[in-house]
Amino acid sequence: MKKYSYYLVPLILMASCESIGFDDPSTLTNAEAIQKIKSLGYVLTTSSVQTAFETTTNNAGGSHFSLWADQSTNTNGSQSWWDFANEPRLRLNNNAAYRGNAAVREVYSNFYQANLDATKVIDIIENQQVRIYDDAGADRTADCLVGAYYAKGISQGYLGVIFDRGIIVDDVSLSVREFPHSYKDLIENGIAHLDKTLQLVEATPDLRFDFLTGITISRDDLIRLTNSMAARILSSVARDQAEAEGLGDAYWNRVLGYASRGFTTDFLITTVVGGYYNALVDVLERPYGGATYVPVDIKIPYLVDKNHTTPNSYPVDNSIILGPIETDDGRFYTYFAYTSNFGILLEARGRNLFSNYVRTRWMYPALSTLNVAGASNPYFLAEELRLLRAEAKYWLRDYAGAAAELNATSAARKAKGGLPDIAPNPADLRDALHYEYAIEIDAAGGTFVPFTFMRRHDLLQGGTPTQFPVPQIQLELIGLDTYTFGGKDYAGERGIYGELATANDNGWKRSP
Repeated sequence: MKKYSYYLVPLILMASCESIGFDDPSTLTNAEAIQKIKSLGYVLTTSSVQTAFETTTNNAGGSHFSLWADQSTNTNGSQSWWDFANEPRLRLNNNAAYRGNAAVREVYSNFYQANLDATKVIDIIENQQVRIYDDAGADRTADCLVGAYYAKGISQGYLGVIFDRGIIVDDVSLSVREFPHSYKDLIENGIAHLDKTLQLVEATPDLRFDFLTGITISRDDLIRLTNSMAARILSSVARDQAEAEGLGDAYWNRVLGYASRGFTTDFLITTVVGGYYNALVDVLERPYGGATYVPVDIKIPYLVDKNHTTPNSYPVDNSIILGPIETDDGRFYTYFAYTSNFGILLEARGRNLFSNYVRTRWMYPALSTLNVAGASNPYFLAEELRLLRAEAKYWLRDYAGAAAELNATSAARKAKGGLPDIAPNPADLRDALHYEYAIEIDAAGGTFVPFTFMRRHDLLQGGTPTQFPVPQIQLELIGLDTYTFGGKDYAGERGIYGELATANDNGWKRSP
């Protein structure tokens, strides 16, 4: 009988290879469970898809990458945010008892759980040749196969973007104990599963993708979403600029192809009771103490200030409170708001980390949470696809084409911002892309965007980890030594595959 040997053991159905009694589902073998619980495959698919969606916009992990990207700032000990925001950068603590390690563990375990559940569904359908039914008795085999491949593609791909190594779980009988696959392997495996998803969708004209509570994603939107996610994941492999440059024209043409088939309008999800909501945007805009729980980093007003008087770190003199900036970008006053109230920020933990700006685009002040029926959640913005197309052309040295993407009248920076054209040269294009990721995408990029854009363009502060290590708890289970990345004194550190694991001190601002 097939069983999981991996350490993230999914669900009760893996409990035993011998059946003790059939009244208790926890005593069934895999084959018995499949036969007796007709909706088991549908339940597993639903769990896998929901976990994948939730973790791509997770607070844990997402808020931490936002701090490392200097999109956000904090001095709060909650989730160890202060440690991630601190300057100079600290070495990431990969101890399982460390509060901030929950971000590493949660992202890792969630995506692997989604992957394992999806792997079981694929095994049920493709290897065991068993039909899958929903609770109403409808045959959902084709729908579940699409859902499983999509969840696997997202999960494996995101694991490769975020972690330095891992294990490809495509077989329910897998017994490998190590982590033999590089981040590149994980990403390519994820893309292969997304390609398979697109093939299956093409062959399923009556597809019903209803695995999110109260939400059915149309067939056309699923095609666009799969292409959009593939472009995001594939573009996010590089740990520094040299690696991004070395990927070559064929690689960046792949990114361009996926991005060209992605969304042309924003993909938003409406909250229903008990359903999906964007937990990352929720926490980054949550009101607290006259400001918000996770304020905007000073990088944002620094980039936008047309007078160029905003410093790149807040003044440590407590008699100084910076005033509102002036900008020609019409979006800024809609997306962000000035406050003289420092709210949650504590001077004793570094006034240099202070900020006078909060986010107001998606939730605050009209709502105090997105976890309320009727709230609109950004899941994938069409403008991110424009930026990916422009960036792919940038790496392909088609600077005129990249500039044309950014200067189009429909581009957010033009249609909403009213900003002047960008010149078709590498320096101006990179600066414009950085600006757009910081202002237009921000929290709507999910767990790792804009962090990964900054990573592949050498824009992170020196000492910032470029990736997560495998969590200590997983390493200890198989007797491997704990390792980690980051810290100012480790700038330029390399990982086991030769990749940059700790950012050099050549980012958007120098490390203090």
